[in-house]
Amino acid sequence: MADIPLYGAIPAGFARERQQEAKGCVSLDLATLGFRPTSRTFALEVRGDSMIGRHIVDGDVVILEHGKTPRNGDVVAALVDNESTLKTFVQEHGQAPYLRAENPRYPRLHPVGELVIQGVMVGLVRKCGRKNAE
Repeated sequence: MADIPLYGAIPAGFARERQQEAKGCVSLDLATLGFRPTSRTFALEVRGDSMIGRHIVDGDVVILEHGKTPRNGDVVAALVDNESTLKTFVQEHGQAPYLRAENPRYPRLHPVGELVIQGVMVGLVRKCGRKNAE
């Protein structure tokens, strides 16, 4: 078993200013997880519907690795101009990277100032039988 720290929630919708704080742990079987977590592995609860095209829905818990370099198409937790969000990392033809929602209702996020990748998604946990959050 591995205990992965859960640092609150992350918007999967419009980016918002947010402070992360420890909210407990997610305990997972290492065989089910498929990799060995490090001291840089953490979890966030998803809030919103901008990633439904990647089958990431409100209430899911994403498992992320801090310090991992994102590749084109990776799902990332990021700070875009100091606002937190969960999106797909896109870098095309040597251009500056941007973040793409996986729901056509949301725009691409091109940082005006700064894009900081907080973690690259390495796993997803979905609780069955949960009520949908409003």
